[in-house]
Amino acid sequence: MTFLNPALLWTLAALAPLAAIYFLKVRPRKKPVTAFFLWQKIFTEKRSSALFKRLRDIWSLLLMALAFAAVALALAEPDLEGDERKDLLILVDHSASMSAKEGGATRLELAQQKARELITALHGSQRAAVASVADRLTMRAQPTRHRRSLLEAVESIQPSQLPSAAEALRAVQPGQDGLKNTRVIFITDGCVDDPNLLSQVEVLKVQSETPNLGIVRADLRPVPGEGLRLGLFIVMQSTFKEAVSVDLMLRHEDSNQLIKLIPMQVQPGLNAAITLTLEDAQTGNWTARIEKEDALALDNQVWLNVPARDPLPVGVLAENAFFLENAVRAFERSEQNLQLATKASQARLFLALGRAPTSGSALIFQPQGESPLWSELGDELATPIPRVLIKDHALIRYLDAETMNFTGARKLEAPAGSVILVADESGVPLIYLVRQGEASLCVVNLDPLAAQFYLSAWFPVLTHNAAAHLSHREAPLPATFPTGSLTRIPGMAAEETAKIRTPAGQTFALGADVPLRLEEVGFYQAQVKDRQTTVACSLISPAESSAAVASMQTTTRPLAQGQSPSYWLLVLGLVALVGESALYHRRKVG
Repeated sequence: MTFLNPALLWTLAALAPLAAIYFLKVRPRKKPVTAFFLWQKIFTEKRSSALFKRLRDIWSLLLMALAFAAVALALAEPDLEGDERKDLLILVDHSASMSAKEGGATRLELAQQKARELITALHGSQRAAVASVADRLTMRAQPTRHRRSLLEAVESIQPSQLPSAAEALRAVQPGQDGLKNTRVIFITDGCVDDPNLLSQVEVLKVQSETPNLGIVRADLRPVPGEGLRLGLFIVMQSTFKEAVSVDLMLRHEDSNQLIKLIPMQVQPGLNAAITLTLEDAQTGNWTARIEKEDALALDNQVWLNVPARDPLPVGVLAENAFFLENAVRAFERSEQNLQLATKASQARLFLALGRAPTSGSALIFQPQGESPLWSELGDELATPIPRVLIKDHALIRYLDAETMNFTGARKLEAPAGSVILVADESGVPLIYLVRQGEASLCVVNLDPLAAQFYLSAWFPVLTHNAAAHLSHREAPLPATFPTGSLTRIPGMAAEETAKIRTPAGQTFALGADVPLRLEEVGFYQAQVKDRQTTVACSLISPAESSAAVASMQTTTRPLAQGQSPSYWLLVLGLVALVGESALYHRRKVG
């Protein structure tokens, strides 16, 4: 045991004068009386009870000495744990796995109790701060000595459906500016994605013994070909010590139909992927669920969405439209994401040769004549040498533009504000994007016939990329997102606003330039004008589902928890004073 203020132990020296007061004998003054026999009986009774009174005085002395010693030791602040008494930054994990049940309480409730014990044991000169951690760190209370505000900050931490991310703790490593004299205590169940990032943080682990079984990967998407066939992909993980028999229930939520009931054996650890093809399936909202009593219910179900097929109507503007029309029909037969428009008014995208449409987005080959999309149209380039200027642009993704044949390219000037993706060594634009009102157009400066571009593998790649990018469909949504993901609503133009409805029923507006953060499991609904998009969200986190086998252990150095020894010493001193008060009352009465 050590003392934080050992100088105050000198106050114990005051016990000597305290004892002297009890042993000091006061001689009574002699007074003449008229009748001695009246006092003789009193003196006789006093002599017979002298021993009892001396014992009673000794007990009183001991109680007063005990009370005084307890107060003196409390002032010296004994430390039984060897705590360094630095300031504390208390981090409470409130990720999805902290909602798991351990006995009658959740892991988050156990973590909050440990945080309260740390705050209660704070030394008077210590400060503490409180933060919650899941996939990001949120400060709940700035450094303070006010225990009530710290306890309220701990109580304000609510469970979340987010995965943990050790990367969130990178900014609060001990030794950094502002944390040089601070201990960082991370209270967690050990369920983090990268424990190596916690090497400098002291971990205080809560109980995580209840086994768990969960779905940690899932996908559901159309299989190319005739009709609508869906491919299901599921990966499960178990922390049970033996194989577990479960039923996987695949349900189409829009029609409320149970489509498949798949019995399976889930082995301990990460299991092999389950793949399944659903014939003549339906688009819309799906769920896959397993029924099993385990630690965490949140990872027993995944939410999946397969958007309805909405082929993009494509018009063709060319005197010889054979190759362009067949390119559209090829995509119509395979991925079914493009469809040849029967009327120009129905088209939302045009494939054009030599000229631009009067309205709408377009992919234009071989610029000819006069147009606001190009100027100073001159002679053909002798040997165009392409150079990619923006390599990561979505329109030239998977396209090796520097090996393309740009035969037939002509000298021209792109309009002001154009985005030039590929240019000749002389600076002539070969592929560039330009805005015309609300429409986006891509100009490809080459002659498709002379360059034999229609026979090149880059023709369908460029057509696919242009159709996706110009119609704002370049980022198709996956069947489900992990909680904590950021995504943008596909098909939104820059000036549009989406009305978002969360799985919990809350609504808010979202601009096209602001990503949607998914914090709840279930289906998000996004309404953009007359278009509705569904975004599915599930936990699907191997780290969150494996807390029962997590290898992380408590690494905290000696740390005071609960009420400090000084508190209990003061209580002892108060009890001793009450005892002495009772004895004094008895002496006074008789």
